[in-house]
Amino acid sequence: MYMDKHFIRNGLIFASTVLLFFLIGNIMKKRILIFLFSFVVLCSYCQTVDDFVGTWRYENNDTVFTIVLKEGKYVNYDLSIYASLKCIFGGYSLRINGVLVDDFTSVNDTFDWNLGYNPSLQRIYIEATRMHDNTNGYGFIFYDQRKRHFDGKGISGGNLTLLAPNKLKWEIDEEAGIWFEIEGCEDCPEVKPIGFSVPNNVVLTKVLL
Repeated sequence: MYMDKHFIRNGLIFASTVLLFFLIGNIMKKRILIFLFSFVVLCSYCQTVDDFVGTWRYENNDTVFTIVLKEGKYVNYDLSIYASLKCIFGGYSLRINGVLVDDFTSVNDTFDWNLGYNPSLQRIYIEATRMHDNTNGYGFIFYDQRKRHFDGKGISGGNLTLLAPNKLKWEIDEEAGIWFEIEGCEDCPEVKPIGFSVPNNVVLTKVLL
């Protein structure tokens, strides 16, 4: 579906570009063509929420790491900034040597997160957001159910980057997440990285829409 949608869209844009190239006078041809080509490239990489939604999997030797992402929204919150956020919520699982050691993929069909409650109690383990039409991917907070960063409050510093229609980069900068949490807090104790119970800085392949 992704390829069909984007192929048709980009095909129409390209056809329009070629037509305009032959219609416009010689003086402006080169300048207009460069502009339109840039526009085609930008449109080719425009990413929507639907492009991220689905089941993604990373496999390496005896380790299988899976994440399930679904579109969601914040509810019961007054700040207008949250109304403008495009949200993805999700869960994850980890299988080692054929044994399912963690399974937090039993996620809601429709994600509505009440910010007044613990996300994991609402079966939310990945909280990803981006502002408006930013196409650089999604930043996310990870609620690692084994490591339980900051007593289960989760750790930020994560990035989901779409490398291709079926390839998603998962990475978390733990030190950046720690800094974000304690910066400006003079009384906070020193916090050291503790790592993650799942693979980090890996590329996952889409297996289900």
